[in-house]
Amino acid sequence: METLVEYEDVVEALSQAPDFGQVSGAFAVASISSDAERSPQVRYRPVQTEGMAVLLVLSGSMNIEVNMTEYLLEADSLLVVPPRTLIYVDSGKTQSADVCLLFMAPNFLHEININYAALSMPAPLEKPSPVRSLSPAQTALLRRYFDLLSEVTRNQANLRLDTNIASSLVSAMVYQVAQFHYKELAERSPQSETPGSRPSNYVNEFIRLLQLHYMNERSVTFYAEKLFISPKYLSLLVKKATGRSASRWIDDRVIMEARNLLRYSGKNIQQVAYMLNFSNQSSFGKYFKHLTGMSPTEYQKS
Repeated sequence: METLVEYEDVVEALSQAPDFGQVSGAFAVASISSDAERSPQVRYRPVQTEGMAVLLVLSGSMNIEVNMTEYLLEADSLLVVPPRTLIYVDSGKTQSADVCLLFMAPNFLHEININYAALSMPAPLEKPSPVRSLSPAQTALLRRYFDLLSEVTRNQANLRLDTNIASSLVSAMVYQVAQFHYKELAERSPQSETPGSRPSNYVNEFIRLLQLHYMNERSVTFYAEKLFISPKYLSLLVKKATGRSASRWIDDRVIMEARNLLRYSGKNIQQVAYMLNFSNQSSFGKYFKHLTGMSPTEYQKS
């Protein structure tokens, strides 16, 4: 059975790493090697942690299970593990790997100020993976953020200032990963290509438009008009290609963002409702409860 591991327990285990630093009660950063002589002596087992982990794999490879699904982390890859995610590292399948790890306490997560209106993460046709492949240049760039966070732990002077500096660095890292994503989208969709020239292009363009407008638009008609096709035809194409209707795609994306905002943004329910373009808190609450089975307040307390 999985075990809930408290933030302090994870930090204590990470402190055995040769390159470790922390701002007490906020975050810890470490460089870890799977080599037996250099690794922290952690007994791996299925666990859930109350903090959030970010792993940047520099070299080698390792196997890890996230919510009962196994993933291979190779060199130049990034893994984000949200709080209370079931995670298991199979040391028997892990090759020599060098990893940068950032672990953040729940309270610190609320300090991270991200403009969600400017940021929308990928919603691919297939089940999204928590592992992101990077280029060597992208890995090197993200490594610099980890190095700067390490500098914060080595030059502490004022807890409030230290926390603000670190939260700004993490925000910048989130924006950086989003920039990687949008650059890839631009490279995959050259301007010379006419969207909608084939049914699959309609679906891909719908997903792209959804990323841009989901915080303001929840109507299938809006997206159909952007594609110059009927809502009925768009719904038919999306359902056939993905197994989910266009309206379900929209609802799932909005609810994903609503959960993210309610849990991690530090904003109240009324502010979240406003950010997602609901007319009022009541209409947002009804929408959220209809799709999740619980009210926003119940979700925040869960």
